Amino acid sequence: MYPLDRFYDDTDRPIPHNRGREQHEISRKHYRSKGRDRSFVRRALRRGVPAQEVEDRLLAATEFHRLNPDCDPITYVRGLIDEEGGALRILDVAATPAGDSPVGPNSVIAAGNDQAMQSEAMARRYIQENFEATDWLAVVVRNRESGETIQRIATAQQIVSHEFQSWLRFKNAHGSDVYLSLNPLSEHAHGRTKADVKEIRHLYLDLDDGGQQKLAAIYENPAVPHPNYVLQTSRDKYQAIWRVEGIPPREAEELLRRLAQRFGGDRAATDATRVFRLPGFNNKKYEQDFLVKLTAGTLPEPVYHRSDFNIETVPYDGATARPSATVLPSLRTSSADTQSERDWAYAIRRLRRGDQPADIVREMAGYRTKDRYDSQDSRKLTAPKKPNPRYYAEHTVGRAMAYLGMASRPLEKLSDQDKSRSPENDPHR
Repeated sequence: MYPLDRFYDDTDRPIPHNRGREQHEISRKHYRSKGRDRSFVRRALRRGVPAQEVEDRLLAATEFHRLNPDCDPITYVRGLIDEEGGALRILDVAATPAGDSPVGPNSVIAAGNDQAMQSEAMARRYIQENFEATDWLAVVVRNRESGETIQRIATAQQIVSHEFQSWLRFKNAHGSDVYLSLNPLSEHAHGRTKADVKEIRHLYLDLDDGGQQKLAAIYENPAVPHPNYVLQTSRDKYQAIWRVEGIPPREAEELLRRLAQRFGGDRAATDATRVFRLPGFNNKKYEQDFLVKLTAGTLPEPVYHRSDFNIETVPYDGATARPSATVLPSLRTSSADTQSERDWAYAIRRLRRGDQPADIVREMAGYRTKDRYDSQDSRKLTAPKKPNPRYYAEHTVGRAMAYLGMASRPLEKLSDQDKSRSPENDPHR
């Protein structure tokens, strides 16, 4: 076993509970203040403002003096400038054409070290901009080839540590995809269920095929604000993320469904427990690795509220579709871009028709036990098999029942092994 695997079995060590409400509020103020300062420094450096001028302007504007009366503001400001300047230099190195560097054993080693630095810097900055150090988050590491799925729940401070990032890079290099929860969990949570979600911190859209067109539609639509972050996860596939506050979980999931309906996002990715890919790591789903990266112009500010999203529910495309005699291939409609969406539409249709949920689960699970290919092109994979099809089917049908307001009841008790293998919440991209 890789030694860091064993080390991270103990990442959920307890920390004192007696912080109190006042200390928690102070921590939030520190977090938001530092986020604003970091954003200011990054924008200024990108525009070419000299470091000394950035330092002078930030010292005059920052709330650091008031929130940290015993600390040196100059050291704090210079530290931010060094961090953001270093991150920009790393990105510049990454953009340098390969032909501009000498090729040799030493340069190959240097390139590998540079790539590790880029990965760690990008992931660390993304996590620090979106979460407080004391936020508890879920990290999911999944290997499609071996079927291994590991979920670690730890604080943001632990996750950005060099040791944790080294472990993630090791797993990624050996075939595992890396995902991070977008909403923080309760302290010392043991799972990633809706009951474990502490608060809604992000709204998001998973944009599959035709991602550039869908993304353009979001930016052109005045009914929604511009995303804070856009992750490119593979060719023409993106994930749009908005930072939000003050939205209850139930209302947030309804808004996620509306966003997915309006802009063609994956309707299976509308739950508050969703995990998205972590930038700085390779997407291992395809034959060639694809570095998951943040697109240009992404910034952590502003933080949005429910009133910033002026969209209404639109008719659900799958609700009126006539069921076919065949079980699941009938879901290949023009309104559904991915098999997860087709599964969702299929569950909705069958439930509206009055079919038994257990029958729907059995048929859906049977369909997802093996890879499915296009009938016109045997090389085109349309529905990859699920590592745990029974859990996936139960999860999809259960969510469809909740969406339709049907009585919630367990379809069949899952074993502990099935639960531990379940982040699909299956991260399928």
